Amino acid sequence: METTPFFSIVIPTYNRAGFIADTLRSVLAQTFTELEIIVVDDGSKDETATVVERFTDPRVQYMPKANGERGAARNYGLARARGEYVLFLDSDDLFHPTHLATLHAKIVELQPNFIATKYDFNRDGVRAESDMAGLSEGWYGLDLFVRGNALACNICVRRENPGLRPFEEDRRYAAVEDWMFMLENMQQDRVYIVDAVTLTMNDHDTRSMRSDNTALVRKLQLALEWMLARVRLTELQQRILTGRVYYLCAIHAYADNHRREALQFAQQAAPHLPAKQAAVLLVRCLIGLRAVEWLKKLRA
Repeated sequence: METTPFFSIVIPTYNRAGFIADTLRSVLAQTFTELEIIVVDDGSKDETATVVERFTDPRVQYMPKANGERGAARNYGLARARGEYVLFLDSDDLFHPTHLATLHAKIVELQPNFIATKYDFNRDGVRAESDMAGLSEGWYGLDLFVRGNALACNICVRRENPGLRPFEEDRRYAAVEDWMFMLENMQQDRVYIVDAVTLTMNDHDTRSMRSDNTALVRKLQLALEWMLARVRLTELQQRILTGRVYYLCAIHAYADNHRREALQFAQQAAPHLPAKQAAVLLVRCLIGLRAVEWLKKLRA
């Protein structure tokens, strides 16, 4: 009789042939071995299929589908998963060897619907902390996620949870659907965050959060409308969420040196931000990216 895995790791991928082998090796190297790996190939046009098919471990399943973006790919894998818990892993990121063991120990203790560990970044061999670094271990709900999605898509969910809301599949929201997923699900639940760094995100230039600032600004604005319409929030939570979204819009416009647009977003964010944060954002957007970089060189 085939053994049912405890964990299903769903890996959506699109044209990541140069990264996915390392990602798969990191999952297969886990000290906790009761797992299956579902690679959902979201219409790749590179050598992804060839790379994945070199892995002969029977726990690796390759599932190609027509391109529908990551929300649809994650839901596709979730619907086919057999594990008690399902993890979503991007195809350019890496599990540390004890990632699943760390989660399993806490799951046995708490039986949560949502659980995550912390992660760090690897930028050209240089490691850096994520926004999760300062969070204490424990339960978190909407009040954390209206301030942004520090988890990204580093989330493990109980599969047999009748309250679980799927990812938004509309490609207009691609790159922010993980934030929308957490907000919608935290309306009636909480996530337990384990104080252990057991995953590393590969911070390369073609990451979705780096590759197209203009498109991301547009998606953030659309996502804000979706969030305010779909998620039950207090007036304070709405203000915090609105400030955070416009803050991010300002930062991404600033990164492209679109000073006028960045300043407009900063002005929209300012009433909803702490005074010091609003002031710094406004000044940076006012003088522009090149001037800030010039000042940094003068100080160096």
